[in-house]
Amino acid sequence: MKRILPFFAVLVLCVGCRTAVNITGEIDALPAIYPDYIDVTVPVNIAPLNFRCDSVSGPTALILTAGEQSCTVKGPEFDIPLDSWRTLTALGDIFATVCVREKDGWKSFRPFTIHVSPDPIDPYVAYRLIEPGYETWNRLGIYQRCLEDFTQTPVMTNEQTDRNCMNCHSFCNRNPQKMMFHMRARNGGTFTWDGEKIEKLNTKTPQTLSALVYPRWHPSGKYIGFSVNDIAQFFHSTDPNRIEVYDSVSDIVVYDVENHQVSASPLLTDTTRLDTMPAWSPDGKTLYFCSSAQPKVPQGYKDIRYSIRSIAFDPDHFSFGDRIETVYDAQASGKDATFPRVSPDGRFLLFAETAYGCFAIWHKDADLRMIDLQDGSFHTLDALNGPDADSYHCWSSNSRWIIWASRRLDGLYSRLFIAHIDADGNASKPFLLPQKDTHYDALLLKSYNVPELITGPVTFDPEEMARIAKTDPGINVSYKE
Repeated sequence: MKRILPFFAVLVLCVGCRTAVNITGEIDALPAIYPDYIDVTVPVNIAPLNFRCDSVSGPTALILTAGEQSCTVKGPEFDIPLDSWRTLTALGDIFATVCVREKDGWKSFRPFTIHVSPDPIDPYVAYRLIEPGYETWNRLGIYQRCLEDFTQTPVMTNEQTDRNCMNCHSFCNRNPQKMMFHMRARNGGTFTWDGEKIEKLNTKTPQTLSALVYPRWHPSGKYIGFSVNDIAQFFHSTDPNRIEVYDSVSDIVVYDVENHQVSASPLLTDTTRLDTMPAWSPDGKTLYFCSSAQPKVPQGYKDIRYSIRSIAFDPDHFSFGDRIETVYDAQASGKDATFPRVSPDGRFLLFAETAYGCFAIWHKDADLRMIDLQDGSFHTLDALNGPDADSYHCWSSNSRWIIWASRRLDGLYSRLFIAHIDADGNASKPFLLPQKDTHYDALLLKSYNVPELITGPVTFDPEEMARIAKTDPGINVSYKE
């Protein structure tokens, strides 16, 4: 819907621009703005979509209108007041007009729409911030951001734990009070938190290949799916994909949280295959995972083709089904599927598709794809994908939003993008995570990875977590045959 703005003085209804904007003409073009928020769909509870207009000189103003309410903000960097934004989003779609003052008066660019969906997004997102080149990997942390405003706070940084690595944070059903993550090297271990108690786990057993990685909580909270891997890393000197991470061997196991035991099906420890990256159905009765024939690596690394497969799981008896189903056939498609994520309503399976291997986060061709689990149809999600790696994706609690990490802006730093997915699996135009300062992303020399939407803030005491990491020997996990 195009809104024609009449040529009259627009009254100022909020702090920002102290004089009325008397529009005397129009510019028949959309404004060039950053970030590109033109015709995006946003959740009703998102923070203001601040943007700037660098392509014009002279005074600028932004007029936002929803229903009978308007807000005018000075530019060219438009800092939209939070209270005014909330008033507008509560009324539905917002019509935005950028105006520039020229010698003969104010002129308006062609208006555009910010579509406001009544579907809310979970109010917080947790992620790791890390330098993308690994030169200073020892300065990192897990952070959380309130999506309803611009507040970012640390969950845990490695300044508190002797600069070790920390990764693989995961939440049970997006519950910030049921969390786990890994620490590596000094003070290493797997840490779980249930809202009251912190446990440090030593997860390597004589029967498993390694300590546990790539966690996904079972929806009951009783189990966590993991893979165990022999992981190697190398850097390309000429290939456009800078970094590769590959498994020489990998299996899927499931951890029993209460009994501190891991177990696996023989079908998931097949030495002729690489099985990794577990994910659960919302009812907890199906375990999805990525699986490839075992190649000779590193020579045959580019021959790896990960399919998405599944096996039945009985949570009441901690047991597995007796056959494997193929959900996505990599041999038939000629491409890999990694990071499977099932929507909470059980309808869709979202994954990253790439030419080969499992390290989609550094593959420039990595795109988001989706399978409708009701009818098996394939969604290319072309509206979502950029010219560089798109991966590390997750769903909102209501299955209407996804958030993921993309390198589309500069090919180096991953930034967070959000998009609406409707009930039929149609995707809206993605938008960049809003920031208070529109230069924030350009000045942030860290990448976001593993974004996980959560229903509130994580509240454990990081000092207590650090104390346990440094002094507690940890609980030894056992293997259940």
